[in-house]
Amino acid sequence: MKFTTELIIVAVAILVFYLRIAMLRGKKKRLEREYALKRRKVKGRSKGVMLPHQSPDSPPYGITSWFLVALAVILMLAGVVAYNKFTILSWEIIKDPTWVETYAKYWHWAVAAGVLVFAFCFKIDLPKEIKVEE
Repeated sequence: MKFTTELIIVAVAILVFYLRIAMLRGKKKRLEREYALKRRKVKGRSKGVMLPHQSPDSPPYGITSWFLVALAVILMLAGVVAYNKFTILSWEIIKDPTWVETYAKYWHWAVAAGVLVFAFCFKIDLPKEIKVEE
């Protein structure tokens, strides 16, 4: 397999996505740990009150904007279609061969933009009792 510039650009975008998710996960753990320490410092010891937890069937991340999720998916799909020379299941979407040859080589920018937009569609969901003081 050849590593081309296009694949490297998409791989860097995917790496940014995973780093963003890792940062959100770390921030959530840090805030939960800080909340647990603050709760313990009330009169020197805990009153036995349990830490607030989300329900076990809820996902650890929330969505900031469904519009951005849809935009990211559309961008990624457009990049895949452009990579396939604007054909879907042997159906040519665009018939002009000069247009296809001109714009099909930029497929990686659409995929990378979709992945980057998708990376910033997530937020952490903290329990309601944890107040973020930033």
